[in-house]
Amino acid sequence: MSKNSKPLISIIMLNCNGQKFLEKTIPKILKLDYPNYEFIISDNNSTDGSLKFIKKFNEIKLIENKENLGVSKGKNLGIKKARGKYILVVDNDILVNLNKKNLEDLIKFYKDNIGFIQFPILNKNNKNTIYYGIYFTLYGTNAHRPFVSIKKILDTPNKFIEIGSSASGSFFCSKKNWEEIGGFDETQTFNIDDVDIGPRAWIYGYKNYLYTKNYFIHLGVGKTERPEEYAQKFKFFFSGHARGMIKNYNLRNLILLFPIFFIFQSIKAVKYSFKKKSHTVLLAFLDSLGLFISKLPDTINQRRIVQSKRTLKDDVFLKIKPPKFN
Repeated sequence: MSKNSKPLISIIMLNCNGQKFLEKTIPKILKLDYPNYEFIISDNNSTDGSLKFIKKFNEIKLIENKENLGVSKGKNLGIKKARGKYILVVDNDILVNLNKKNLEDLIKFYKDNIGFIQFPILNKNNKNTIYYGIYFTLYGTNAHRPFVSIKKILDTPNKFIEIGSSASGSFFCSKKNWEEIGGFDETQTFNIDDVDIGPRAWIYGYKNYLYTKNYFIHLGVGKTERPEEYAQKFKFFFSGHARGMIKNYNLRNLILLFPIFFIFQSIKAVKYSFKKKSHTVLLAFLDSLGLFISKLPDTINQRRIVQSKRTLKDDVFLKIKPPKFN
């Protein structure tokens, strides 16, 4: 099959000291059953041998960042270098399980009004998952989605199901629509990517979907039992989610939901400080609150820009609930 008979797909992977994952994930991508793709890795100043390992493969286009740019900026840079009509973004610890039929499904389905399509993600050695899209509630993102058998997801009759947002660890979109939506917010290293860009896609007139006919495996399953590790979840959580809300929500929903989100996260930080028997969680939340306040003038300015491009009056993403896979 001629390479030119199929549109070019750019596969973008962000890496930082992930050699142990790359040894498993890179070979899988390089064996992809699709005739026309490029593979780009944006490396955030790895020091673990990742660069030496990546350079063994002539097929990979390597971007060597001189510092750790964070998740959003690192991925934005990789996507900026992409030449493909479509882009597939995966984290370095995501084992891609794709065939030509899957990619043809995506290309055939993809229209000008589609933003992002996510693949379900299954933690290694598990049969059930909660990673089948991002959804929004009165208190921010829905962190209490029910675990669903991956078999049930694969067996659902609908190939594509509307979701609030796609997780940044595995998504497919067109380069053109990515540029029109505007890419990831780069104001903090993480926790500002998918919770911001997904709602923005909806209010700009695009739709986000879950693809149900395949899934990726997450190899880097971590535990956050130690208070210091758990606190890292809070360090940028409030600031990122709050900025996303202010930028994207219409005024009515912002006035109604932002106080609920703030109160909920405050109580949660106190609760887990007691639960973990450490003040580090609360301090991390206060750091995140301080970061949010320091960037508030810029956030308000970004809200003006985003809202000026709004094509839908309603915040549709707030009404999308996690699907029930029977």
